[in-house]
Amino acid sequence: MAEDLPDDPKYKSTMEQIEALKHTLKNGTDYWRAREIQKVLGYADWTNFRDTVGRAASAMEANGTNPSHHVGATTVMMARGNGSRYESDDMFLTRGACYMVAINGDATKPEIAAAQAYFVTRTREWEIKQQAIQDEKRLEIREKTKTSFKAVSSVAKSAGVKNSSQSRFHDARNLGLYGMSGKDVKSRKGVGHKENAFDRMGTLELSAHDFQMNLAAETIEKESVRGESNAIRKNREVAAKVRQTMLDSGSRPPEDLPAAEPIKEVAKRLKRSSVTQKIT
Repeated sequence: MAEDLPDDPKYKSTMEQIEALKHTLKNGTDYWRAREIQKVLGYADWTNFRDTVGRAASAMEANGTNPSHHVGATTVMMARGNGSRYESDDMFLTRGACYMVAINGDATKPEIAAAQAYFVTRTREWEIKQQAIQDEKRLEIREKTKTSFKAVSSVAKSAGVKNSSQSRFHDARNLGLYGMSGKDVKSRKGVGHKENAFDRMGTLELSAHDFQMNLAAETIEKESVRGESNAIRKNREVAAKVRQTMLDSGSRPPEDLPAAEPIKEVAKRLKRSSVTQKIT
């Protein structure tokens, strides 16, 4: 997306300096130090720049964003004219904070205009990258549920669950996890009755099902559960325990988790994103 950035050399110089001053944490999060980026944005006076950051923080708060998640107080050692050093205030700024600083900065400064172009473009690139990461994670766990479903079905069959009762065995998981049948879960979440429920689950909900199926398979085998009714009952008990674990961890009840977009759309978007990256 570099082609979306202005061609003006002054703009490019500012944007290159902003990029050079970027710090990145081990988890991939980018941040900047206010004292370092101050002059690049055209502010010779620290007090004026600090006020600009303050306006940006107020704008974030007005938009429902907690500014403390994006602006962090710190200190830095500064040099005096006589060579001595003293400690002064500084700030850590996230990408979002820097963007808001640019938006709330002095629009007459060419540096601010360049910063706006930089953060609009780079933030959009970051958003696309984060979306791709989430899409890949959801597709991965969806594939895992396919394997887990087959595995627990096989274990159930070995325990005595007839093929004609497999649907009842699997619905026991829904009764334990949601407190209602799979049909009622679909109705509650607005999922079409012909749609595969797994294809409309988000990552957390899919993970709960994947964990439950693997745990149920292991429990049925380990406890040598035999008999159709016993296997179905055990499957529901395991699901109920997984539900309680979710609630104890502070998660919303699974029946309150919203339906996600169809998994086919996620796959298409990820494919388009991959093609775009190759082109650019």
